[in-house]
Amino acid sequence: MDKLASIKAFCAVVRDGSFSAAARSLGVSTAMVSKHIKRLEDELGARLLNRSTRHNALTEAGDEYFRRCQQLLAQLEELEFNVRTLSDEVRGTLKISAPATFGTLFLMPAILQYKQRHPHVQINLRLSPQMPDILEGGFDLAIYAGNAKLDNSSLLARRLGSFRLAVCASKTYLDEHGTPTHPQELVRHNCLIYHDEVAHDEWIFKGAGTEIAVHVQGDLHANQGNALRVAAVGGLGIVRLPNYLLQDDVRARRLKEILSEYRSPPRAVYALHHQRRHVPAKVRTFIDFLAERFEADHDIAEAV
Repeated sequence: MDKLASIKAFCAVVRDGSFSAAARSLGVSTAMVSKHIKRLEDELGARLLNRSTRHNALTEAGDEYFRRCQQLLAQLEELEFNVRTLSDEVRGTLKISAPATFGTLFLMPAILQYKQRHPHVQINLRLSPQMPDILEGGFDLAIYAGNAKLDNSSLLARRLGSFRLAVCASKTYLDEHGTPTHPQELVRHNCLIYHDEVAHDEWIFKGAGTEIAVHVQGDLHANQGNALRVAAVGGLGIVRLPNYLLQDDVRARRLKEILSEYRSPPRAVYALHHQRRHVPAKVRTFIDFLAERFEADHDIAEAV
């Protein structure tokens, strides 16, 4: 009999509470489990378990042996995982959720580059304005742009970068309605408001060491940032969106940034994934790739 198999049988008996339960979890007979335990005890010259018809209790020697065996099995599992990670090509389907605009502008180019490194990974990308429940949705990974509150202890977050919110309007709108020089002046303007489950009509600014909260109003609400951007370019009003969404229009002078001295608090970009002992290679390599790419790409570093 394999000694490793005997050690696994012994640990299973301790964890599961009986020889029959251990046999079921290991897929062997109860008699085989009994033989494994007897073999270990004969080799060690010590009783590991005090057996009765209803209960199996560890002896002092058995308790020490169990703790050491648990450590050894954990180390062996870790070693096998590391070797597989190094030797096996990354494969499988990676199911990702991301904000619609961020996913289109930055995540898709990153995915194209990642696929060049790992061509056997299949990508299933879901773009949505709202952050999903990645556990119920079966996602491996979610990209979250905002201030993440991890109420679910089964998730881990890795910060990839941060972005700021910029306030912009077209030259046409500003020529007609004037250019605000202080956040409080926004109450007299038509503001284009992001609205998902609730209207985000309180805009927060920081200036001269103080925080300024302004309740804005406007005649267009939308749950998609790109729709609000198009409306702002068309001269409908003032928009407040992530700077990575507005920067091309600012550079092309379709929009002008205003109130730049009153910066909004920065918002982080996170990669969220399931908390587990061994993160699957497809998840780990993709998160590492995103972190590497965001750090190396100057345009993205400026945006996020």
